Amino acid sequence: MGGTTALAGLAGCISTGGDGGDGGDGSDGSDGSDGSNGSDGSDGGNTGSARLWTDLSDAEDEAITEYIDQYESETGNTINKEAPGGELDQQLETAIPAGDGPDSWIWAHDWVGRFAVREDPPFLYDASDDVDVSLDSYTQAAREAAQFNDGLYGLPFASETVTLFYNEDMVDEPPETLEEMVSIMEEHHDPENGQYGLSYPVTDPYFASGFLQAYGGNIFDEQNLEVGVDSDACKRGIDALETVSQYVPADPGYESQIVAFADGLAPFAINGPWELGNLQDSIENLGVATLPTIDGNHPRTYSGIQLFYFSSMLADADQSTVDAATGLAEWYTTNEEIIQTNAAEQGYIPVLADVVGNGDLSSEVQAFAQQVDHGVPIPTHPDMDSVWTPVTEALERVFNDEQDSDAALDQAASEIREAL
Repeated sequence: MGGTTALAGLAGCISTGGDGGDGGDGSDGSDGSDGSNGSDGSDGGNTGSARLWTDLSDAEDEAITEYIDQYESETGNTINKEAPGGELDQQLETAIPAGDGPDSWIWAHDWVGRFAVREDPPFLYDASDDVDVSLDSYTQAAREAAQFNDGLYGLPFASETVTLFYNEDMVDEPPETLEEMVSIMEEHHDPENGQYGLSYPVTDPYFASGFLQAYGGNIFDEQNLEVGVDSDACKRGIDALETVSQYVPADPGYESQIVAFADGLAPFAINGPWELGNLQDSIENLGVATLPTIDGNHPRTYSGIQLFYFSSMLADADQSTVDAATGLAEWYTTNEEIIQTNAAEQGYIPVLADVVGNGDLSSEVQAFAQQVDHGVPIPTHPDMDSVWTPVTEALERVFNDEQDSDAALDQAASEIREAL
């Protein structure tokens, strides 16, 4: 996912288009500009090439391939898009120290702090002096997500979070409360005959964050740098998570979960906008809604901002490569036509200011945007890197009935604090 991913999210978050640049400098792509100043993005006519790593759904990958072709045609630059295979961050951890990393990659903003503090070797490139587009083109949350300690390490094009998909052939109206959702899941859940109440990767902290934080607790409080996953509020939240976990397929892995919904074997799925295109191809009557309230509380899902990251490979690259990589990011993230098309076809939540405010978003994207409003951004502080694995393992132990939920969260919190 773009973040997921995320989602993920964006991510997937990715997995997750832009939030509305003003488009007044040619950002609609109609004049072959890079979306910033009407140039061809190639530094005085010298074309360059850059490597871009992606980890996208099939629908997202097909769309961005077409956009890259358009960018190459308009600018003369070459973008070598690659899917490195495996977990993207692990591939970066291997490739960048070896000097074989990409010039740019796409992922949610939560890696910015983690990679920005890396010095031996550095992982990110501060493109403050290379990017011409005004950061005011993006929403405040988006432009803040791309920066760390005054460095500009990427450009944003979408927001993402997870919310509720439902099959309108199985569900008349989306549930407004958890109790209503449980009632509907109960009607359909028949695992012995391959039918389930819900598709949901319940052991993934990004996906589970909405339930864990529904009562006001924070898995990790970035402002105060405090671990909160063992708070009373998060322990109440995991009780709600356990309630819905009873209705998912036995394998909590991402692919097993999404396939059940896509095949019409469950009325609900909790997933991100990166799956919208794929699910619309699989489910004839697909609905999207915000997550149901839990005791009157909106689930506080993690949200991510999808970025074109600028890799430290650019520090020693030819200027033409820098221009090709940053030019693509500028052109893509400020092109209103791209942002609106991605919103309509991929469910990307815009972060380009003019698009956010134009009122033309689909009902599906509006649902995701509303869920983003209920949620909280993924912390970007480097300490967050120590949070994911202990919480994942805690959720796995609870799901597999290997440990009581309170004890699992206490153990996760202890492991996180020891690692910080």
